[in-house]
Amino acid sequence: MFRTNVNRPSWPQFGRNAKLLIAVSGIIAVPFFGIHMLLRVLYILRLGHGPEYVGWFGAASALAYMSMGVPSGALGSRFGTRKIMLIGGITVVTGMAILPLTEVVPLWARSSWPILSQVILTSGWSMFNVNLVPALMAATTAQNRGNAYALSNALSGLGTFLGTICGGMLPGLFADTFGQTLDAPAPYRFALWVGAALGLLALVPLGMVGQVERVASREQAAARGPFPVLPIALVIGYVYLRHAGWATCQAFCNAYMDTDLRLPASSIGLITGVGQLVAVLASLLTPRLAARRSNGWILVTTTLGTAISLVPLALVPHWAAAGLGRLGVLVLSALWLPALQVFQMELVDGPWRSLAYGAVSMAMGFGFGSTSLAGGYIVAAGGYRSLFLLGVGLSTVAGAFMWAILKSPVIAVAPEADTGAQAPQPAPDSRRDAPAC
Repeated sequence: MFRTNVNRPSWPQFGRNAKLLIAVSGIIAVPFFGIHMLLRVLYILRLGHGPEYVGWFGAASALAYMSMGVPSGALGSRFGTRKIMLIGGITVVTGMAILPLTEVVPLWARSSWPILSQVILTSGWSMFNVNLVPALMAATTAQNRGNAYALSNALSGLGTFLGTICGGMLPGLFADTFGQTLDAPAPYRFALWVGAALGLLALVPLGMVGQVERVASREQAAARGPFPVLPIALVIGYVYLRHAGWATCQAFCNAYMDTDLRLPASSIGLITGVGQLVAVLASLLTPRLAARRSNGWILVTTTLGTAISLVPLALVPHWAAAGLGRLGVLVLSALWLPALQVFQMELVDGPWRSLAYGAVSMAMGFGFGSTSLAGGYIVAAGGYRSLFLLGVGLSTVAGAFMWAILKSPVIAVAPEADTGAQAPQPAPDSRRDAPAC
């Protein structure tokens, strides 16, 4: 497979659009992955809902992302990635802002309102994220592409770390300010609004992104080949299994630490934040590992490593074991995502990339949604141990499946973009680029 260079990610090597797209990844991670993702489940629990509702809540979010995967890619191909990313960013902020309104909507709507907010939020996130990946692909060359994805994910991890630490402290700050306990929903409501307000900041650099032109000459000259149905179908199957296993922690770890381990939000934020900080450093290793091994090798090892990381969560009901398992899942995910993005993007010709990543994103949402929906009932019936053991099994199967895919001749003959000599990346233009992609 295609191998990236081994240089460390360096900011000057990227053009203007690539820098803006990378910066947006870091800025939006603070409110979205950090504050909102940490506090939304804790807020739902404070409203009196149990694990079954938490499962439906997460499933609605994931299934909305799944449903919007292919349409988001098609919209990006039709109207331009920049325009759809901007609409998606506005929709994300809207979804973040309306969740804390749950307590003031009419009684008949209060059970469905949180789910509605997540459908809106993740529909917007799908439009944003599905088009970010091919936009960054088009704004980079083959020589610096692996570094661009690694730096993007590193800044996203750093933003998540900052948002998680901040999000963990905000409920306590608002509780002290308004004289309430952390068992009340109000401190979490105000903290979620802070996250929504910070989400507006990410729209500024996103609006500055100009026309995303392909800078790789081979890709510009390449004819539009057929869509590689079988290779992408195999990747979709792998991503579904991997995300279903990963979601046992991602969807329920915060609820587990809150209800079973009785940890305060600040401690949950600290545990998650430490994992995110280490994940930032880990994501920068992806280009070197891909060059030394391959992106496929990274996918196999990180997926099997996720299975191992879930073992202490399943077997040892202690905060230290939860922290260790959460750390492993976060670090391995940081290595996994840029490797998947490059691996999958290079299976298809440029014109198909938005649609292909939309299909893979659909598999992510379906895997996450399946686990979220079933996970709440599994927890209610057998506890979190049963759920985390399910994650171990799913991750193990996913790793074995990816290993089989790499041995298959289908991947070996899949089209690979940008394997030839590339034109040098142009210097950043001081003028504002054209307003549409």
